[in-house]
Amino acid sequence: MDIDTSLCRQYAGRIHALRSQFFFTERVLADRHQTILAQIESLRQFFLNMANQAEANENRRLSMSSYSSLGNASVDPDLDLHLFSQILRKDVPMSVGASFGASYLHTGSSFRAKYLENTNHVDVGNAQASGECSLNLWTKDKKFDPSLSLSAQVGVSLLDVSSRTKIGTDRINAALNLSGSVGTAKASASAVLSRHEQSFKAQAHVAALEGEAKLAFNIFGVSVSLTTSGSLMSAGADVSYEHKNREWEFGAKLGFIAGLGFKLNVKY
Repeated sequence: MDIDTSLCRQYAGRIHALRSQFFFTERVLADRHQTILAQIESLRQFFLNMANQAEANENRRLSMSSYSSLGNASVDPDLDLHLFSQILRKDVPMSVGASFGASYLHTGSSFRAKYLENTNHVDVGNAQASGECSLNLWTKDKKFDPSLSLSAQVGVSLLDVSSRTKIGTDRINAALNLSGSVGTAKASASAVLSRHEQSFKAQAHVAALEGEAKLAFNIFGVSVSLTTSGSLMSAGADVSYEHKNREWEFGAKLGFIAGLGFKLNVKY
């Protein structure tokens, strides 16, 4: 049964408002009045205790939880052609895509307190794959200007471990994200073909051990995060720069046998 704790506190406040002090010359009336005041206070405390106990039980229920699943797999197809928008020559792309994920064992735990949150996840025998195709035919002024975008990713790993810890409030906080993988192989490719842009990007990484740490700060809407990564028995290379919508990011990673990388992100 769910208990509305705010409603219980409202009842307690209304009952407390019924208390009034009167002075009686007769002792019997005075004693009876004090008895009534005590009963009113007892009824008020009943609703307050109910609200406090319900909130305490809810906090205990949410403070710590764990889960696990064996042989988990999921397929998520996506198709959105926006045919009506194409007839009206609107700047809305048609898209088709699909994603697949599977793991032999998926387990995790979480802990939550007033100013502290922690979540942990472990995947054994993890495999992920996804692909997407997007075609835009019209510009904002309804001119025919086709643009095609393709992307695909695939990755497998023997063991994935991740942990996130957050300290503070919604307005001022610090968060630390840690992740590690054993026996990973990843590949991705993307291409953009249009009258204004022709680009192609491909990445491939193989690593026996791989890890990442991310430290982020958020102060009154401005967030800064620094991500560092490392790998052993690996091969691969990355470099990236991006600036858009009041956010910029720069990162680089290079390694053969042993690799190190970093990424700095600022939102304002």
